[in-house]
Amino acid sequence: MRKHLYLLFFAVLFFGIAEAQTWRRLGGWGNQYTGIVWVNEEVGYISGNQIILKSIDGGLSWVEQLAPLKTRMLAVDFFNENIGMMVGESGHIFRTSNGGISWELLNIGSSVQLNKIKYVTQTRIYIIADNGEVYRSTDSGNNWVKQSVGTVADLRGLYFVNADTGYISSANGEIIRTFNGGNSWNLRTTGQSQSLNDVYFVNGLVGYSVGNRGTILRTNDAGNSWSQITSGTERNLWAVSFNRANPNIGIITGENATILRTTNAGSNFGGINVNNQETYLDIAFRTNSNVVFATGTNGFILSSSNAGASWALRLSGREIDYTATEFRTDRIGYVIGEKGRFFFTNNGGTSFTDRSRPVSNKFNHLFFTTNALGYVCGDGGILLRTTNSGSNWTSLNPGTTENLNGLYFFNNNLGFLAGDKGFLARTVDGGTTWEKIDLGNNNINFQRLAFFNSESAILIGSNGFVSILENEVWRTINLPTSVKFTDISILDESSAVIVGQSGTAFKTTDKGSTWTSLNLPYTEHLNAVEYLDEEVGFIAGENGLMIQTKDGGLTWNKFITATFQDFTGISFGTLSNGFAVGENGTFFTYDCQVPEKPTLIFGENNVCLSTQTYTVQEVLGLDMEFEWRVDGGRIIEGQGTSRIVVEWEIPGRNAVLVRGKNFCGNSGTTGLEVIVSNTPRQINTILGEGVVCIGTSQPYSVDNILGTVFVWEVDGGNILEGQGTNRIVVGWSNTGNRSVRVTPNNPCGTGPATIKEISVTTPPAKPSPITGPERVGLTEEIYSVTNVPEVNFQWTISGQGGRILSGQGTNRITIRWEREGDFNIKVTPMNGCNEGEPSEMSVNVNIITSIGREREENKKINIYPNPSQGDFTMDLVGIGNIHQIRIINALGQELNNLIPEDGINQYQVRNLPKGLYTVIIRTRDKEFVQKVLVR
Repeated sequence: MRKHLYLLFFAVLFFGIAEAQTWRRLGGWGNQYTGIVWVNEEVGYISGNQIILKSIDGGLSWVEQLAPLKTRMLAVDFFNENIGMMVGESGHIFRTSNGGISWELLNIGSSVQLNKIKYVTQTRIYIIADNGEVYRSTDSGNNWVKQSVGTVADLRGLYFVNADTGYISSANGEIIRTFNGGNSWNLRTTGQSQSLNDVYFVNGLVGYSVGNRGTILRTNDAGNSWSQITSGTERNLWAVSFNRANPNIGIITGENATILRTTNAGSNFGGINVNNQETYLDIAFRTNSNVVFATGTNGFILSSSNAGASWALRLSGREIDYTATEFRTDRIGYVIGEKGRFFFTNNGGTSFTDRSRPVSNKFNHLFFTTNALGYVCGDGGILLRTTNSGSNWTSLNPGTTENLNGLYFFNNNLGFLAGDKGFLARTVDGGTTWEKIDLGNNNINFQRLAFFNSESAILIGSNGFVSILENEVWRTINLPTSVKFTDISILDESSAVIVGQSGTAFKTTDKGSTWTSLNLPYTEHLNAVEYLDEEVGFIAGENGLMIQTKDGGLTWNKFITATFQDFTGISFGTLSNGFAVGENGTFFTYDCQVPEKPTLIFGENNVCLSTQTYTVQEVLGLDMEFEWRVDGGRIIEGQGTSRIVVEWEIPGRNAVLVRGKNFCGNSGTTGLEVIVSNTPRQINTILGEGVVCIGTSQPYSVDNILGTVFVWEVDGGNILEGQGTNRIVVGWSNTGNRSVRVTPNNPCGTGPATIKEISVTTPPAKPSPITGPERVGLTEEIYSVTNVPEVNFQWTISGQGGRILSGQGTNRITIRWEREGDFNIKVTPMNGCNEGEPSEMSVNVNIITSIGREREENKKINIYPNPSQGDFTMDLVGIGNIHQIRIINALGQELNNLIPEDGINQYQVRNLPKGLYTVIIRTRDKEFVQKVLVR
């Protein structure tokens, strides 16, 4: 029958491990172990602080059992493999009748601390407690009767030699004895005042008691008298046990890894080195063998197979309540906890470097922006920053002493901080200064905050508090719950999940404006949530609860984690590697290989509205399926396999997306852009120059159409680049009337062609020689070249000798010469093909030339006296209607400008200074010039 039970236990354990998807404990428990008992060579039990352990393989492995209450149990005893009890603080008793599969909570009727328990028979059981209290049950623990033993000292050790004879050791150095099965007890003095913490008898006469400051006592007369044995230590001794097969061999354990051993029935004890500093609170030999186990603090369990001559470490941990963790990769991670504890690992948690701070504050949250730079916040307003993974820390001042519970940083500088009593603050300089954000919720303890982007966020806290950031304003969301929310996970750009106490969880798909309850079938407090993508997520909580969803939260599967310690934090370094932490040094890893991201999608990516096949390469030997998604069409065959058939329904830029899925989760997504077309239509317009020059390169383009190949043809030139696209460059090589032609083509067929007419020209030829006077005075003259159609003539005069009055751009201009000297007239031909070669002409401007000519031609003009002394008269009879009279000095400066009245032909000029002057008289159709000399 026993063999069958063992096989059943292993089957259950194996099934649990298989179901757990490799969630496994890394390292031992960190709980303090207070008691150990062996029922036989294989089955043993350990009691401790919030923990019950059982072994069915002689201590090679231990399995945690579910306790009915989280409390510190101090002692354990079993009558057989199935029936047993544990006792502990506040009068609590745990009882099992099925080997620890289930435990029921009993209470002795008092809140006193219960220190030891002993089965005398299956029905008669004794418990000793503080304040000298002894309790006896005669009905297997259903009812308890308090007994008087004559002392009020705390009772520490309990041992029954047989059904009648039993001993109790007390904190005042006394031994209490019964010879009648506990019906009555009497005190025996030992001559000691030190607390006696344990008592053990090897037979009816010989017994031992150990206690504080290295006290070892021995009796050879059934406890009538006691003698002291030198221990060689002043450390407190907590437990004593002797080898049942060889009562000469005994082991004593105590604080600071004190282990004493005797091989001569206590004549002397020698110390054994076990290379640690834990306190070992109990020790027990396995029934009738040399195998002995010692249990202690920080989850340490030692074993010896040679009756204590040498020892091996079986289990160890850290008696620390971890509060949160963050892993940056599958190897680099951080764990925080109570009393300023901070640990760093670079090997995935195989070992940790202790970089804790000398503070009593509990750390509540951490956030690392790089592998080295991170922040930690905690109780009492403590806020720290490190730039080297915790080797050194800088204390920051957030401006509050309230407990700080949540951090979120966008980068090394911009971050947010949330805490108790409505504390919310923002920093833009890496935490050096903080700006408080007052939401008016001073009665709410903010717990966590997370951002979709810099403009959208979620903040959660106590009393069912949820607030969202939108348009730079925080808005409170009313949810139908008053529980404390504890954690947030962002799924994608608009979805998130929040969790809290009593199995509460909500999901949003619109950045927090509306929420849907996930309706989880659990009542445990949920302490941490993390999603790997929009579908695969994990939630961790009380009593070792770990659940997973693979459909965004619609359904959940529970892992068998084989622990009942509370999980408080969860983090994934990669899609395949997760880490969970919890109370009493709980540290779990998750290693489940999700599929590799598909490397390539095979299939047509430029198609007409049609049915197409797409495939990915399938990895042989892996149990996985493929999840396909199509934009612009529908999958009509093959979902879940490596090959699908798609019916394309919408023209445009569409996509085929695929990712692998297996028991562990989803791979990354691979995409293929697919251009879906209709029958091509005629192109409306070809953009580009219609008049071009030979030898030049010109671009021509049409509106781009997805999936279309543009076939270009050119008359009179060559396509230099862009054939097949919506834009080409043409090099023009022939003049005349030419054309550009484009025809659209896509998988649905060929569309009608579009043509653009092009005129290809050359630069203009050199103009004909310039005609006009070469020697002139200060007069207006006409210059011209032979006219050529579509040519723009640009005229210039060197040295600013004259002004072009009219005709610029044409083949004929009028120039007013205004300065004497030699000047050059140049005319440059221009058209759409740039400038041609210019023609030039030299002109000499001379006042004398003008005077001589005017004297001959303008005999009707009489100016006298000339030369004059500054005053002269002008007679202008017979030259017509005069419009203007101008007098200009030798420097070209105009001294006078007269507009004559009709009918006046004589004018007087007075007081001109010495010099040579030019008089210009202009009629409607002619201009006369005379020179006047003033002496």
